[in-house]
Amino acid sequence: ALRMYKEARRIYRKTVGPESVAMGKVMCNTALVLKKQGKLEEATEMYEEALGIRRRALGDENTGLAETLYSLARCKEDAGDAGGAVVCLREARSIYEKRGVTLGTAEAVVAALARLEGRL
Repeated sequence: ALRMYKEARRIYRKTVGPESVAMGKVMCNTALVLKKQGKLEEATEMYEEALGIRRRALGDENTGLAETLYSLARCKEDAGDAGGAVVCLREARSIYEKRGVTLGTAEAVVAALARLEGRL
């Protein structure tokens, strides 16, 4: 899967551009594969790069950005960076609140934030 996502990133760079929403999504998917392989440092870096692309492409208050922040938070938590995870989760929660979203990933964000803030 990782090889296929690397190829997709190469193709997307040429066809839709390196700063497209689609490129950000492919990078998120690549980061997820890296996370599942236990390569948390690489996954975190990929999520952070994807977050930058998605922030520039979607803006600061898009729920797609909040989803990426949640994924990055989960990766940071798995890597032992609870403080970094909380920062991401707080921003994701803020986006969901501003957009009036309370279900789905928004619920997971609130639950993870409550759990992690209780540990800090």
